[in-house]
Amino acid sequence: MPSTDTANERLTITQFTDPMCTWCWGSEPIIRRLRTVFGDQIEFRYVMGGLVEDFDNFYDAANDIAEPNDVGPHWEEASRHHGMPVDTQIFETDPAQSTYPASKAFTAARQQDTELAHRYLRRIREAYATQVRNVNHREEQVKIAESVGLNLDEFTTALDNGTAQAAFEQDLSRTRQAGVRAFPTYHIEGPAGEKQLSGFQSFEELAAVLKTVDPTLEQSSAPPVPQFIAEYEPVATQEVAEVYEFAHGKAQQVLGSFVDDESVRREARGNGFFWYSNNGGDS
Repeated sequence: MPSTDTANERLTITQFTDPMCTWCWGSEPIIRRLRTVFGDQIEFRYVMGGLVEDFDNFYDAANDIAEPNDVGPHWEEASRHHGMPVDTQIFETDPAQSTYPASKAFTAARQQDTELAHRYLRRIREAYATQVRNVNHREEQVKIAESVGLNLDEFTTALDNGTAQAAFEQDLSRTRQAGVRAFPTYHIEGPAGEKQLSGFQSFEELAAVLKTVDPTLEQSSAPPVPQFIAEYEPVATQEVAEVYEFAHGKAQQVLGSFVDDESVRREARGNGFFWYSNNGGDS
């Protein structure tokens, strides 16, 4: 990914990330809030960092994770903190042995269209974290690519001809050069400089840094909740809580009122809920 000339381009947020990292999944509400209140003032980019190449050679000492079965309790603990739903059945039925194939699928999507690739990343996170779907499998990757509107021939060609692999290797190299040690890590560039933040960050922490690198940044109000759901569906309860600054319980009450008037429908997944618009939308 080329470097950014921040004097001539929008403020950029680059997230060094991994499709199967629970703290990256937990950052989705913060990303959606940033997108909602800052809009086109900010450009988002994602660099695949390569969390686990092969569990046979992996050990996370901080969380005592040596194999896929160890990840479930970590996900549950993280979910209690970040609020995003998880379903740990994946570790009993079909756990991923590596996060690399899903990362490569994202770089295949990115070659086609940046925004569609961002939707693709969201969907593969969601599928693995909450739908018990191993997104390393080609059939799952293709289903999700089709669901977000990617050209399937181009997508599978990129996976097979080495171009997605080469792009992923470039991401890994950039991650190493940036000294990234935790996911997510954010590199923020603007007219007034650049900053790097390591690990899970709150909206307030990120917004403060954004203002230091671009003092002209202006924050707008979020749209009505049903409009937000229609734009981003499916939306987790925590995402509504984050964007509208509700307590989690209050978000559930507000969302329940829209279910009652049939403008929104609810789907249980894992230890939480997702919400869809009955009036159509686009994720």
